[in-house]
Parts: sequence; structure tokens; C-alpha cells
Amino acid sequence: MTDADAADGLTFPPFLRAVMDDAESVLAMARARPECLSGLIETDASQAQFLPLFTPQSIAAAVLDGQGGVKAASRLFAEEHGERYIDPSLADRAFRFGKPVAAPVAVERADGAESVIFVYAPATLAFPLWNLPLGLADEAPDGKVVVVTTLAARAGPLGEACSAFGLTVAQTRVVMAVVRFGSIKAAAERLKISHVTARESLSEVYRRTGARRLPELVGLLSGLAFGLMPSQSDQAPLLTDVWGLTPKQASIAVLIANGATREEAARALGLSVAVVRKELEHVFAALRVCSASELARTVSVMSALGALLGATRGRLGFFDTRAEPLRLLPRGDGTRLAWSDYGPFAGEPVLVVHSSTTSRTAPSGLLVALQAAGRRVLSVDRPGFGMSDPIPGLRAGEHDPFAAAADDVLLLLDALRLPTIDIVARGGAQAVMALARRAPDRVGRVVLVNPDPPPGGDDRRLGPLGAFKEAYQGRPELIGTFARLLAGSLTRERLQRMLRQSMRGSPADEAAVADPGIVDDYWRSVRMFATGRIEGYVNEQVAMARASPCEPVKGARGWTVLIGAHDTLHDPLRTERYWRTMLPDSRFQRIEDAGRFLAMTHPERVVASLTERM
Repeated sequence: MTDADAADGLTFPPFLRAVMDDAESVLAMARARPECLSGLIETDASQAQFLPLFTPQSIAAAVLDGQGGVKAASRLFAEEHGERYIDPSLADRAFRFGKPVAAPVAVERADGAESVIFVYAPATLAFPLWNLPLGLADEAPDGKVVVVTTLAARAGPLGEACSAFGLTVAQTRVVMAVVRFGSIKAAAERLKISHVTARESLSEVYRRTGARRLPELVGLLSGLAFGLMPSQSDQAPLLTDVWGLTPKQASIAVLIANGATREEAARALGLSVAVVRKELEHVFAALRVCSASELARTVSVMSALGALLGATRGRLGFFDTRAEPLRLLPRGDGTRLAWSDYGPFAGEPVLVVHSSTTSRTAPSGLLVALQAAGRRVLSVDRPGFGMSDPIPGLRAGEHDPFAAAADDVLLLLDALRLPTIDIVARGGAQAVMALARRAPDRVGRVVLVNPDPPPGGDDRRLGPLGAFKEAYQGRPELIGTFARLLAGSLTRERLQRMLRQSMRGSPADEAAVADPGIVDDYWRSVRMFATGRIEGYVNEQVAMARASPCEPVKGARGWTVLIGAHDTLHDPLRTERYWRTMLPDSRFQRIEDAGRFLAMTHPERVVASLTERM
């Protein structure tokens, strides 16, 4: 096993192992014997295993009248007979005090009772009424909304979360039982297997998921079952606002739910272990749980419900830059685009556009800098990226994916009633150009960060990313095969090693890939590819490889193009020459102490370019 394999305990496919061990040799092979390299890629890609991307189906909801009666209900709410568990006094309390109220409810099943969390919230919080039938949202202004989690009751969402990590059928059964019944012992008894067998199964589950302990595993999979990425959001305000915990208790609860031991929680908060244990007793009593695993599930459920309760408009606002306030917007054909609203709601909107190798997750540093400048940060997954559905019937090389992306942005702007939008594009410049051509009056100020030039005419090839670039340069038919190979082998450890090798020679980028926070940011933005969601990447790369010359966009005087002088993927001089022909009226700035990750390493410079007077 090579060092590359040892990083995460998994075996590299031969091509990727060769790239990671000796990228220069792979580059030489690509130039001298491209047919051999193509065969190696295709062989490895044929063995790639993708994990399915789930659709969130864990929330049921209903609108209540003044007496707690159901005025309208979603299908899931009706199927779960949620009306039997409504507490009119809690609904009235939520309505009168104008804030959410949560309570666990014992739901009887054939094989025992389960605890399901109901959250009552006033409709005035204007949270997105997810999974409600058509017309139900119209009922909301006159009533109250109750949201019930069906995670415990329905195996599908949790099973899909397990599948996303490639768990076996036996491992999934154990995980689902642990999540449902709160402990390994209880799960083993329900499944009629030994305690040792259950622990051995979970040991492999820990390796595959990266979870360290049972509470972390339960929280991770419960959160993923809701359709949320397992980011570390700021969950403490939820627990204080909804459950009435003190800030100290909430901080302890979050740490324990995320897998910390009592000793680790004590060290992190500067408390004694005795204090942590005592406060944890109060937490368990308030949340009506009996174990750290049950606590983890409760916290993950509340995080999901908190996201639904209006990430930026409700009282449970989104502030942690690492959380992902997922939103889904239907297109006319019934498919959906995924977007995020990081807030603040009163800020001046700016759209952060992702590159063709990432998704909508906004880099933390850039997000903080934009919000500090009074900007409401929005982002959207382009078709086939992240959690946005691809456009049905559109095949790679047979349509313009950037035009389709422009349609999605216009759909979002119309839904938000935004006449125009400023843009920061960390890559994805072609999508911005398509939007400017389609609806120039909807585009405000624009900052393009390290925009990609068209393929060809650039001999810059550094590290694994350079080898990948060479592998299908001029051979777009290999793009899909390569994408399947890379996505099927993606882990955080491999990504970091790949970045370290590819960023050599760029001081700013070398420092960036040594920063765990920046690597975590980048990993969150690419991890959806590991589920096999590669359609967007393939569509855009094929389009760029086969594209005919485009007409320049003239009159773009409010545009600024920032280019890192040490970009390791493209020659900065060539990049600037090309984009000056495409944007003859725009301003260009070369940032001498920046490289490929300019948007992450120099966020203040990006924001300044957006706000400076032209």
C-alpha cells in the first residue's frame, strides 16, 4: 500500500495511484502514448462505485386553525396520522409568543414506541413550507404550522443516508436500529444479534463514514437523512431558543452530540468534568433523552428543522458560515434547483457563483467578508451540480449548459423578486457571461475571480490536476469517464494530497492547502461529486472543449477581473489576454501575492473590487 492509500485506508485505482505517486510520469505518458492512458482511465472508471444522492423526504407538515385543528396537511403528515399527536396548547403558545416550540412525542409502532419531535411555529416566520401540497402555503397566513419529523418512522431517508456512505445491508440494519432505539444494546436486542456482532458492524461503519463515536455517527446520518450536508452548524441557539437550555448547557449538548466525550467537552469549554456531567443531566431531562446517541439525533433533527424555519428570516437565523441553508426551488418541468440564502435578509444581494469543479457551498472567509460589507449572500447549484437536478433530455455536447444555468438564475431572481443581482464568480465565468447575454439588465456589478480560459494553447501542467487536465485535453469523449473515476474515488484525504501537489510553486496556495479550514471549505464544495452527481461537470467541460469562439460582452464597465499571478492551473498571462478580448470594457487586476485560491485567500480584496467606485 502506498502513502496515498494509507491516508484513508482505501485502495487507489491504478491510474489515480500513478497520478498521486508520480504526476510527471503520467504527464509524459499522456503526451507520448495517449491511447494507453485512455485505456487505463476507462478500466478504472468502469469499476468506480457511486453513492446515490438522496432526496429529502423526512419532513411532514400541516397548517392548524386557532383551536389546533388541521386545516391542511402534507401527504406524509396524513400518512403518519399526525393529527393524533397535536398539542393545541403548544400550538397556541407558539402563535402567542411568536417563536417556535418543540416537544418530543411518543409515537406507537408495532414493535414499540419511538420519540418523534414536533415543532410548532407561527406562519409569520415565513419559513419555506417544504413538502407541503399545492395550495397549503396559501392557508398559512391564517393559521399556525406544525412540523413533524418522520425520520424515525420512515426507513427510506435514513437508508439512503447509509447508502451514501456505501454501508452494507447488515450495517444499515444495525445503524437504523441504533438511531431508532438509542443504543447499541437496544439495537442488538431488537435485531436479535449479539452485542459483539453489533459493535463489529459499527466499527466498519465508523471507518466508512469517518465518525469517531456513536453520537457523532447518529448525528451525521440523521442529518444526512434530512437532505442536509453534515456540516458543523451552530446548533446551540436552537437548543436555547426552542428547548430553553442555558448557553452553557447548549454548548455542552452540541459537543456531546457531535461525538465529544465528557472530558473533551470539559476541556473545550474550560469546565470541570463534574460540571459537564451535572449540566448534561439537565440537558437529558429537558430534551427527554437517555443517552448521548439520542441526544445526537435530537440535535440533528433540530438542526434540520431550524434550517426549515427560515435560515435568515426567522428567529432561528443562520449565522455559522459552515452550515448549509439548503433551499429547493422547482422548475417548470418538475425538477428542482438547489440554492442557499446565507443572509442577512436585509443586506444587498450578491450571488456567489461556483466553479465547474465545486458546488454552491460558499467559502467561509468570502462569506464572512461579504456579510461584513452588508451583503446578503446567495448561491445556487447549476444544473447537474450539487443538489440541483440536471435538465431532463439534455445530453453532454448537445446543448449549452451555461444558458441552462442562466435560466435557473433568472428563475431564482424572479422567485425572490430581485430585479438585479451583483455577482462574485470563483470560476464559472462562462455561466456569468451567458447570464449577461441572456438578461443584461438583470446583472449588476460583477467580479470574476481567476476565470478559466478555453482549453488549448496552455502548456501549464502542475501536479495531479495538471495530469488530469492533460488526460483529456483535446479528447472530450474522455471527460465523462474521467469524472466517474475521480468522483468514485474521492475522499477528503485524497483531495488534500492532490491539492498540495498541484499547488506547488504558489506560496499563497501552498499556505491555503495547509490550512484545515480552507481545505474543509473546499472539501464541502466538492464532496457532492462523490455521490455520482457529475452531470453538471461533464456538461460544462464538454461544452468548453467543443465551444466555438464567443462574441465579446461589450459595455461591461461594472465588471472586474481578478487574476492570481501564481495560478497553477492556467497561465495568468494567457488568461488575461483571452478575457481582455471577451470583456474589452472591464477592469483587470493581477494580484501578485495570490494564486488559484484567490477567493479563499484574499476575500477582502474580492469584496473591495465589488464595492469600489469604478
